[in-house]
Amino acid sequence: MSSDLSALKRRVEELEEIHRLAQSLSAMAGVYETLEAIVDCCTRLCHAEHASILLFSSTPHESAQTVIRDGRKDGSGIDHVLNSLVAGWIAKHQRPFLTDDVLREFNYRSPSERVRLLGPSLAVPLLDGGKPFGMIHLVNTRGGARFSSDAERIVSALAPLATQFILRAKVQETLFTDNQRLKASLAQAKGVGTILGSSTIIEEVRKKIEVAGPTNASVLLIGETGTGKEIAAKAIHVHSPRAGKPFIAVNCAAIPATLFESELFGHEKGSFTGATATMKGKFELANGGTLFLDEVSALPLELQPKLLRVLEEQSFTRIGSSEELRVDVRVIAASNKDLSEAVRRNEFREDLFHRLNVIPIMIPSLSARRADIPMLAEAFLAEFTGGLKKFGPDALQLLSETDWKGNVRELRNTVERISIFSASSVVLAADVKEFGCGGVSSVPVDAQGMLLSRIRSNPADHNLLDGIEKELLDLALQETHGNVTEAARILGVHRNAILRRIEKFGLR
Repeated sequence: MSSDLSALKRRVEELEEIHRLAQSLSAMAGVYETLEAIVDCCTRLCHAEHASILLFSSTPHESAQTVIRDGRKDGSGIDHVLNSLVAGWIAKHQRPFLTDDVLREFNYRSPSERVRLLGPSLAVPLLDGGKPFGMIHLVNTRGGARFSSDAERIVSALAPLATQFILRAKVQETLFTDNQRLKASLAQAKGVGTILGSSTIIEEVRKKIEVAGPTNASVLLIGETGTGKEIAAKAIHVHSPRAGKPFIAVNCAAIPATLFESELFGHEKGSFTGATATMKGKFELANGGTLFLDEVSALPLELQPKLLRVLEEQSFTRIGSSEELRVDVRVIAASNKDLSEAVRRNEFREDLFHRLNVIPIMIPSLSARRADIPMLAEAFLAEFTGGLKKFGPDALQLLSETDWKGNVRELRNTVERISIFSASSVVLAADVKEFGCGGVSSVPVDAQGMLLSRIRSNPADHNLLDGIEKELLDLALQETHGNVTEAARILGVHRNAILRRIEKFGLR
């Protein structure tokens, strides 16, 4: 009698847990958030040490998205190969999988030390229209509790609920993605910086930007070259009360050391040789708005105290003048170097670093947000072709698998090159391999023929010479990881020529 009551009590608790899950899922929209809640519930109800949900890709033998919630901290977990083996079984048999020894079941001969710990396993398919599109997978360590038929019943009962919410969340995420593309197009038409992406890491960046925007605090953007730091700076400006005022960008790496003070603070006519007229500096031009100092680590040490004074007192004097000018300028700085390390090496003033670093925001590399690559690539292609060309699934897959050392800038330039040379309205993986990934030097190319093709198809209002020069310079900077001196050396020109073109083409 007592055992029956215990079983009944346990069933009631299970139903209450599933009901709470259903209530919480109704408020969720993102796929990741939905999967995380479901897998967490399965872990608790079935007393699993490790649990995951795997969504199958339309491409055979590949997984699309996995969420894992480990219940242990010893480093063990469900590895990708094992998950794929179970997924293959589920896809073939389309029914639950239950075993006391998952490694023996698949004759897994050479598991890693971590995987060798695993034993009991339970997997249940997620079905859409009778076909599996994913699975819920639970695993315990060898010697741990076996999964019972009750556990199989619980997960099988949760699977349709999981399917319903996952499919709904995927639809909502697609709508969110489309909405972001629309917003990006509108923002671009208005000249407003927009950060594209739906990954968790880029969503965190957007949240920080929305928090930082309304304040007047200095912001330091840290990230590799080409990650979109200026776009982030523009987004902060747009979210601020200064949005209707000037946004002035200065590439500190592109200004010769002797001209820094004049560029930032201006000069009076006749104050030095060549000063044929009075010139307003960038601080004066940005009055009321935002001044973006890109690659601020390149700022000469001797000028840093004057910048610090302007930040503290919002006043300065032009070169050759004794009149103090007051301004209201918000400064956003960016660096692809660790400024705290530069401080330790006495290459950057500590007091200036702390003044700039009030709100630090890390801008992730493209390798840290690969899930955003398809959205970025499609948005760039729509921009360059007016929506006349699209990427095929195989092309997007290849782009997503490519290592973009030059980050978003490299991806954008690659898509631009593909848009020019690909003749089809649907860009395929073959087009990406031929014209895209790895750059124009990645495959044997008839350079003269390609240039002739571009000349003959070039619209009359498009400056092809500047376009080719910009591509060549960008490739050189990618090759040298942003080292201007080295880029100048391999191109056979003076460093100042590179700096002038960086400023001209906006290659920050």
